[in-house]
Amino acid sequence: MRRTLICGLAAFGWAIRLGAQPVPARDLWEFPLGALFEPPALASEPGAGLWNPATNAVPKGERMRIGVASLATGNAQGVDGQLLAAAWRRASGATIGVSLARAAVSGLVRTDSDPQSVGTIAYNTTLVSLTASRELAPHLTAGAAIRWRNGQSDQLSRNAVAADFGAVLHDLPWRDARVALSSFLWRPGREIEDRPSVMGAADLRLLGVTRTREVRLGYSESAVNRGARERGPFLSGRFERIEGRAGVMRTSAGAASITRMRTGLALYYARYVVGVAREEGLAGLGPVYQFTLSSLIK
Repeated sequence: MRRTLICGLAAFGWAIRLGAQPVPARDLWEFPLGALFEPPALASEPGAGLWNPATNAVPKGERMRIGVASLATGNAQGVDGQLLAAAWRRASGATIGVSLARAAVSGLVRTDSDPQSVGTIAYNTTLVSLTASRELAPHLTAGAAIRWRNGQSDQLSRNAVAADFGAVLHDLPWRDARVALSSFLWRPGREIEDRPSVMGAADLRLLGVTRTREVRLGYSESAVNRGARERGPFLSGRFERIEGRAGVMRTSAGAASITRMRTGLALYYARYVVGVAREEGLAGLGPVYQFTLSSLIK
């Protein structure tokens, strides 16, 4: 079963170096929890700022945003993840947010001298993030995050603290363009062991004049230190309460590369946003699904 897991994660498109990690289960954060519907650098649902601290900013006129997300893969991989987040906008205009995320693999069994199971093997990780963001200048919002990460692999359990930074250029005069850049799980001096990510994205309005009736086209790219690189275009369209999105992601690791499709649908109702997204499965492993729910509170 462990061999199936490792092959599945590799087929998903990322290089895995479990043995070199001081904190186990780093590879589970290469599943885009809370960001399957949107590019990670621009992901604002469910409002956690998990991948880019600048995206947790609560809009002007609102007081708070709360959100949850859930991700699940097929049985061959056995990965599931959950995210719970809340962000509060202060009178100064700054937004303070906190999130709790967890990812785990099920179905890893311990064997002895024969295939008979003698127990299970724990393989999971937890990430607690405290984020802060603020509009520093017109059209520029920046954010920072302090993160505590725990990883467990069988009997080994270790912790680490990381700091991340991000920025979003938004509402630009030309076609309402946006540009975002952020880091993820960065610890100065430990880049080889922790393999932090750098991610960026940009999009602009192709059609429409308001955010409730528009079509947008963009491009997303992310790279893991000493790991894989993912890039590809995405297209989104919203008409009042319904938004659809599709992207083609190409991932390369060493000499290998794969391409997969991501699709999603969101429903806006009252002050709630409900989203579902799907990523095509690879090598017979089955698709990845995600559910998100968020709400703004005055």
